[in-house]
Amino acid sequence: MRSGNVLLRYGMAVLAVGAATVLTHLLIRFGDAGLTPLFFAAVLLCAWYGGIGPGLLATFLSGAATSYLLMRGHRFSLAAVEDHVPRLLVFLVVSILAGALHAATRRARLAAESASRAKTQFLAMVSHELRTPLSPVVMAADMLESDPNLPAALRPDVQTIRRYVQTEIRLIDDLVDLTRINAGKMSLQYEPVDVHEPLRSAVAVCQVDAQEKQQQLSVHLEAGHPVVMGDAMRLQQVFWNLLRNAIKFTPQGGRIDVSTANVPTNFVQITVADTGVGVDSQKLSLIFEAFEQGGAEIQERFGGLGLGLAICRALVQAHHGSITVKSAGAGAGAAFTVQLPANLQRLAGDGSIS
Repeated sequence: MRSGNVLLRYGMAVLAVGAATVLTHLLIRFGDAGLTPLFFAAVLLCAWYGGIGPGLLATFLSGAATSYLLMRGHRFSLAAVEDHVPRLLVFLVVSILAGALHAATRRARLAAESASRAKTQFLAMVSHELRTPLSPVVMAADMLESDPNLPAALRPDVQTIRRYVQTEIRLIDDLVDLTRINAGKMSLQYEPVDVHEPLRSAVAVCQVDAQEKQQQLSVHLEAGHPVVMGDAMRLQQVFWNLLRNAIKFTPQGGRIDVSTANVPTNFVQITVADTGVGVDSQKLSLIFEAFEQGGAEIQERFGGLGLGLAICRALVQAHHGSITVKSAGAGAGAAFTVQLPANLQRLAGDGSIS
């Protein structure tokens, strides 16, 4: 068992009951002649930490100690037995049931943790195996697309192949990132970062997709103090995910607004607002959960795994920031707001961080 060796677990049962006995003896001196919760606490602690064996040992030791404390100072008689034995039997039954319940709960918790670890390892393995064969496909598509001898009629088909394979790779990358986050293995390289730089990079990457849907993508970088302590690549990933979502869920000819501000001056606020499908009020609290996309209808209509926003939240929280969403409801668009602690050091005249 993970809780330690046998001697430690059973020794803890003896010590816990001994401590409960001493404390109960002291309480009796102050007039408390009944059973106290201390023995129940000892039993539950031993069952929770050591399992059913130490829990049962603590139960019977508690029964013996309780018998001693109740019968102490009384002459042995049938009346005394009739008065105290039923109480002891009730105590033993309740303690055994409680200890068994806590031990079962503990086993279930350990089984759930083991299943979670197995799921994380499985996702990591599957993600790697799926990504490996897709990389040469992308390379081949890039080579075909750049080949001047490729017939013009086939060029759109090659571009479509490359685009959809890259989409699959992005989904797999999201799975990899999620498994790293769940396993606590997502490492960040913190340094002073002007958030406008990764934001501009994310906008540049997504600009083509917005143009294909004839969406108006406007950018207003108004934060006077945009420097934060963070990982530039991971911040770009956050902004890219938010922009990708906005483009994906905004219909043809829609509008997407990206803005920054200092509110107040010790925070940098980045907002991505769209005129898309919006979020139902009942789904707002779930939108940042993994594999959530706002309902089955949205899932069927737009596809995807629903991992982007969960990854965004984890990365923003790793930067000691917050991410929220506001929406007036279905069809009313949505606005995602990221707030990050600002690094109030001023940019020096040579462009370095002072």
